[in-house]
Amino acid sequence: LSACLMEEAFDYLDAPVLRVASKDLPLPYARNLEALVLPQTEDIVAAAKTVCYRA
Repeated sequence: LSACLMEEAFDYLDAPVLRVASKDLPLPYARNLEALVLPQTEDIVAAAKTVCYRA
């Protein structure tokens, strides 16, 4: 979705799209370790603030 937005609606965006994804590690089977690899609420909020305050 974000790649499509950058390609088709780049001129309408106030800031570039910032992707929030899991860390560059294999996904563990244990739930407690899985939480360390996957993006958390704080990561998403930080990315949104970065994009919003850039414009």
